[in-house]
Amino acid sequence: MGAFITRHGRKALSLSFWFDHCWPISRKFWFSLLFIAVICAKILHIYSHLTSLPLGQLIVWVPTFFLQDVVCILLTHSLCADYQRRWARVIAALLVVPASLTISGLAAANISFYAATGAEIHWKQAHNFHGDKAAVKTLLTGLTGLIIVEIVFLAASWFSNPHIYNWTKGIVSIFRGILPSACHGKRTSPILKSYERVAPEDWDEDRTGLDLGPQRMKTAQTNVAKESRRSRWLRAFVFTFTGLVVILCCIRPSNAAYSFLSETVIVTPFAKDQSRTSSPFDLLELTGDYSWLGNHTALAAPPKFDWLPHDKLAGFSDWYENANHTARVHYNPAHDPLHISNLENEVLESLREPLQSGNVNIKHVLLLKLESTRADVFPLRKESYFGDMIRETFKNGHLPAEVEERLANLTPTAERLTATSSGFNGNNNVANPYGGFHATNAYTGGTFTLKSIVATVCGIAPLVVDFNREYLHHIYQPCIPHILEALNSQANKTKTEDYASWPWRSTWMQSVTDEYDNQNLLTPALGFRHQVTDINIAEDRAKQGGPQPQKFNFWGYPETELADYYRNAINSAEKRKERLFISHLTGITHQPWDTPNHKYEEMISHGWVGRTNKVNHYLNTLGVADKWLAELLDILEETGVANETLVVMVGDHGVSLPENSGVTPYLNPHTSSFHVPLVFAHPQLPPIEINSRVASIQILPTILDILSESGSLDKQAKSAIKDLLPMYEGQSMIRPTFAEKDGKQDWQFSVMNTGGTWLALRSAAKPYRLIIPVIPDLEWRFSNVETDPHELEALQEFDLENLMDMVLPEYGEDAVQWVKDAAHVAKWWVKENWRRYEYVP
Repeated sequence: MGAFITRHGRKALSLSFWFDHCWPISRKFWFSLLFIAVICAKILHIYSHLTSLPLGQLIVWVPTFFLQDVVCILLTHSLCADYQRRWARVIAALLVVPASLTISGLAAANISFYAATGAEIHWKQAHNFHGDKAAVKTLLTGLTGLIIVEIVFLAASWFSNPHIYNWTKGIVSIFRGILPSACHGKRTSPILKSYERVAPEDWDEDRTGLDLGPQRMKTAQTNVAKESRRSRWLRAFVFTFTGLVVILCCIRPSNAAYSFLSETVIVTPFAKDQSRTSSPFDLLELTGDYSWLGNHTALAAPPKFDWLPHDKLAGFSDWYENANHTARVHYNPAHDPLHISNLENEVLESLREPLQSGNVNIKHVLLLKLESTRADVFPLRKESYFGDMIRETFKNGHLPAEVEERLANLTPTAERLTATSSGFNGNNNVANPYGGFHATNAYTGGTFTLKSIVATVCGIAPLVVDFNREYLHHIYQPCIPHILEALNSQANKTKTEDYASWPWRSTWMQSVTDEYDNQNLLTPALGFRHQVTDINIAEDRAKQGGPQPQKFNFWGYPETELADYYRNAINSAEKRKERLFISHLTGITHQPWDTPNHKYEEMISHGWVGRTNKVNHYLNTLGVADKWLAELLDILEETGVANETLVVMVGDHGVSLPENSGVTPYLNPHTSSFHVPLVFAHPQLPPIEINSRVASIQILPTILDILSESGSLDKQAKSAIKDLLPMYEGQSMIRPTFAEKDGKQDWQFSVMNTGGTWLALRSAAKPYRLIIPVIPDLEWRFSNVETDPHELEALQEFDLENLMDMVLPEYGEDAVQWVKDAAHVAKWWVKENWRRYEYVP
């Protein structure tokens, strides 16, 4: 027992010994680390919102933005003092060391994230973060940048130690020296300083006495006088500046933007979530009659459909009474103050004859979501912003012949599908266009992939909430698989040779993981009963034996691993007399843009500093994706269903890589994150372009309209579609669309990644875009994509009224009125969106 006490007593003494030696040496280092991290974080915070405040306001109020940071620094400095009592030193160390590491980690994460994406981390979303494996692996991709920034912080703290601490101590000593004297009416002489131990190297051993001769005494008195004057000036400056900051803090207007910019890095992640609940934002200052919106709702009793079976169908719950025998409500366009229908219009003249001739047979439908594909890379065009950026990286803006050849052969399948030439190598014609129509001005319904899928597959706006939460709430319209299953209930049980009477089979395919943000739970909620993902690929290959497939990165396998699944699905469907609806999400073009063989051709000059590597990787993955689309079209030919398959392709979102180095649409309001390719391809359709402003929620009604108009449905199914088609919000794209009708504009909403922060709104009638903050501490943003198509001069402000003051001199009264209308429409729409999903904030 005595040995045990002795051993542990020695251990305690050893720890105490090390603490007594390490803390006095390191306390100034930990203070320097916290100081550098806090200041760097605040500088980045202000810089990232630099264009959101008028220059005059920024200059006046910027000193007040650092108040919380200064308080944090001074508190830490007081803890890092050289306390005489050990218990005080222990408490100080337990507080300072974790705080310094935490703050430096937060600052390093934010700086590295900003360097990679062009956006700050929105810490208040952290409570919504999903901790699945795919999400964690995504975070780990940014770990290298975080470590690099943290090492820079540590090195800077090491080399600045103890200077930052001593400098801060000097500032603090001014207040300690002046405030007591002001209170007691005494003035402390600058000569009366605390005695300090003289370093051994400063002591002259040969000196036998103090040299206090007249000359030395005179010099000493002169130095003291100079020091006194400098001290007075320094004190005057410090107190004048401090007083000015205090006055500014007292008179600073109560503005959410100022409070947001004032938050210090340690406060931000733990600040109260200010997400709006009863109302998305306040518009009391805006005048105008918007009673036509008011508290109206588009929810009403659903119409009766005689063809609905007695047994409850998934996706049609609103048509059935619930357990309490109370009727549910459903979206009804007749009650929607924003709804515009174009179903009374005739089919576009260029499509009318082919569709009505009976030559366009649609037995199967493929719906492809093209990951991270912006409009101007499908195909990549020489005469585009992206093409211009590539040329500018080379000397004299001239592409070398070998580079132009690579770019000319990068997206030939996209050229064929859109009937649009890339223009590289002087080729301005497409030799063998596939057929179909290409919407050149299409925007996604959401820049978060899973929300974009909901918009496309279900023809509805995603839920205005962060991340994938739709599957937890009421998806307020039947999705395509739900509709096809409803048609199956009407089908003739006796299968004939007429494919129009065959039942549908809906399948979801992707070669990458579906575990990110609970996608594996969303897909069944959209009505897909059959799924193929990376797990199926791995398991099936293991059963077959032989070489296993190689993942291109943590997301999953290349799309080519799905080739046999497509072949088998088509061959089995033909054998069983079934019709296929396959929805397929590509993955190869997702950041970090790895290729299957990790080899890249040079398509951009590496002598150009900045985004070279990222852009080159992105372009290479576009080439891989294009080859997969070519292989998929070959599979349709090989299995004999090419002339009986409608292939719909749409981007889930874009990336603003050439404009502002954005590698993700996260909190990225740039138009290139929203502008996506949209193609309806069929060999028996003529190649045409649709240039009107459209949105991805129009895909579902357009597919239904094409099936009906092409004669690809039997009598019962066509009757059901006739009932369902008018129930959807989007206009059909095979008919002339209305940009404005009966005084109402065609408002097109896009829920911005990650869903609950910003909302993007445009109108088919005007060239304007408005980015609307759903939470208080983000900016409003306005642009005119007609005069500024790449949004190089977008206007942004934390206050809507100030934004309109900026819009007026540049764009006039018409634009200001549009902003006012858009803001009111958005306010009504967000609350209506929550009602439709039965979501309570």
